[in-house]
Amino acid sequence: MESTPALGHYPSPTAGDGECDHSNISVFRSQQLEIHVHSPSVRVVDREGYGGSRPLPVFTERDKIQGVVHLDPKLFATPGRLTVTMEGAFLFISPTERMQDDIRKHRHLFFSSTLTFSTGESSSPRSSTLREAITAVRKSRNRRPSMAEGSSQSHHAVPPSQAFPFSFEIPRPPHPEEEFPPTFSTLSMGEIDVRGRTGVERAQVDYLVIAQWEGPDPDERVRVNATILYEPDSDFLSLDAINAEPNAWLEIPLRSDRPVPFKCAITLPTPATFSRSGSLPYFAVFTTKPRSSLLAREIAVDATIAVSLLRQVTVFTSRSALKHSSTSSLSSSVSSEDLSTPSPSKLGGRFLRRMHKSASPISNALSSPSESIRSHFSAPPLREKPLPEIPPMPTPGVMETRTLQTDVSIGFPKRPRGRVEPNQKHPTLKEHTSLPDGLYKGKMQLNKNMLPSINWAGFTVKYFLEVSVLFGQDESRARIPIRIV
Repeated sequence: MESTPALGHYPSPTAGDGECDHSNISVFRSQQLEIHVHSPSVRVVDREGYGGSRPLPVFTERDKIQGVVHLDPKLFATPGRLTVTMEGAFLFISPTERMQDDIRKHRHLFFSSTLTFSTGESSSPRSSTLREAITAVRKSRNRRPSMAEGSSQSHHAVPPSQAFPFSFEIPRPPHPEEEFPPTFSTLSMGEIDVRGRTGVERAQVDYLVIAQWEGPDPDERVRVNATILYEPDSDFLSLDAINAEPNAWLEIPLRSDRPVPFKCAITLPTPATFSRSGSLPYFAVFTTKPRSSLLAREIAVDATIAVSLLRQVTVFTSRSALKHSSTSSLSSSVSSEDLSTPSPSKLGGRFLRRMHKSASPISNALSSPSESIRSHFSAPPLREKPLPEIPPMPTPGVMETRTLQTDVSIGFPKRPRGRVEPNQKHPTLKEHTSLPDGLYKGKMQLNKNMLPSINWAGFTVKYFLEVSVLFGQDESRARIPIRIV
């Protein structure tokens, strides 16, 4: 068994020890190959491409994806290669794109980790890890499968020696702000152009365990895909807590291109995290600087307030990542070659002596033959090596920024009220003068079919609240990052 490197800095996969931690077994099969996935829980999912409703294994960030691949006796005895791969992919079809005949053109791989086994090696000794796994599989075959397997998931009579255990770890984020994307699927309508025409947007994150056997003949290939669900516990949020009135608010100033006699700000709940099934409340305020009641009345009546929700989707193709990886290995091999050659400091003296002699042909002609021989062999010629290629910048598989919705209001209809203590009837004069001159209270309704915020290496879904206050020729703007869960 050998392990191929994954894309990025991910834990290396290992051959399972046969002692799977979970009792739920989901079976995915063809006539010659089966994948048994052990999971802590299962959930019935009805989604396009699954062939109707079926139970699927569910994992959290604390679990390992473990299971066993079974081959029939013919495949097991035939010389070949069995690869077991866990991969994560993002399928994204924008409303502005036409659906391709091959849906793989819209599928972008952001995670891959592979195990490789050899078959048909009856004479070669098995590794101790695999022998232990085989022994454990013999013991585990006496257990009854769970209800997640369904009525059609009875076992073939596969000898234990034809079982190949596997185990994959959920990648740990290298940075605190990153998180492994959860499984999701959304289908929504989106505007195509300014004329208001709409199109269908489809987006989903899927995880697969793929077992593929390949023989010496290219036509000898058997493949089975097992769909798994990744649902981290960190995504669980109480709807009551999300929809409750926020306790803390953060005021963010708007910026203008030139000095203006007023200041604007947007006030948002903190932290700026919002549920797709909830709403996004906000306050827009302005204050004249210096204070002017006449200017304040004009702004309160004529200013235009525009609040837009922007979404930015960026995905880098796995092909670019693989190309970058191979280029990096090439660079490292060149560097190791350099270590085996004399350093410039060692060659410097010899090279300068050689240049000095070549610069004075008369003295060289008068030198003895022995000196000529020594000077000829004293400095070996420098080897010419091509410079390493510059790693190419990853080309974006998807790079799209869309305005999902916009709220527009004319004027600031309200004036903020000062907080009154229980023993007071009115706020103090100082408190009154510190209040903004105008206030606009808004609420943007979100949609449960929105994509969640994602921040992973090479794969991001980001949301921004873009705020603009226009008065005459002067505009104040701000773009604030927010998180949608």
